[in-house]
Amino acid sequence: MRRALLIMLALWLRSTPLAAEPCVEDLGERGAVRSCLPSGYWAEIKALDNCRFTFAAGLLAPARTKGGHLPKKFHVRGGRCERWPNRPLNAAITSVECARSGNGGAAVTLETAHGVVKKVLAPLPARRVPDEPVLEVERSAPQTEVLSLYRSRDYRLIELGRGCPTCGLFAADIRPTQPDATILNVMVVPTGESNHWFRCPAAFRCGVPEFSPPDQPQLSGCSGQRVCRVWRLSDGVGEARDTVQITYETNKTTCRNCPQGVDYASARKGWEKAKAAGDCQIFPDAPAQVFGEKTAR
Repeated sequence: MRRALLIMLALWLRSTPLAAEPCVEDLGERGAVRSCLPSGYWAEIKALDNCRFTFAAGLLAPARTKGGHLPKKFHVRGGRCERWPNRPLNAAITSVECARSGNGGAAVTLETAHGVVKKVLAPLPARRVPDEPVLEVERSAPQTEVLSLYRSRDYRLIELGRGCPTCGLFAADIRPTQPDATILNVMVVPTGESNHWFRCPAAFRCGVPEFSPPDQPQLSGCSGQRVCRVWRLSDGVGEARDTVQITYETNKTTCRNCPQGVDYASARKGWEKAKAAGDCQIFPDAPAQVFGEKTAR
């Protein structure tokens, strides 16, 4: 009689599906993970990094039903996983590697004839990308310098005067002492008469203006230039001197949003790296994997 009762109890256990338990919430290393597990099953999602994780499932005890717990359907939302093996679930660990799509959450569901196993991986926490480093150019207030130019030291003979065959056309190149300064204006500071030393155009005998860019002698003025050429005409050989005032401005380049002590190139590289970090590849969900009696599709 006792043996008959034990046989009947065993048959009842084999034919009774595992009771489903409600979903529970727990906290993993990378945020909330939702679990939906029938009693007798276990499952876990384990993050490998921000984008990759593993899904594993099995039975808490050896299968009581003949043939074990065969998978019926395996599908992933918000990511993709390797194909689930087409074999019964048992107490041994069955695991596949997966990847989330983008930075959102991913849900992995495994259906068997005896229940549904589901795990949900929470989205990645929102990241704050540092503000983009930007180069900004600021102009200084106008500054002035006064230069003394001497015929013997600063000027050189270019050619004979076009309207004065006995005259020589001389030129001197001047620039502000500040590096990369931009000239706004050039003017002569009167210092008295210089015999036989004439300011161009000298009644058009020079053929050039008094001030010009070095590579454009016919262009009058040096506004916007880095270097200015001063032209003089002489019909003698004595020493002569000019006093010239240069008004200029400088450009100061600063980096907005650069960390203190970090140059723009390094800050830009770090910003691009921070912007790209943690962004997982985005791809569509794959069709569910459906299992037949003999082969998986």
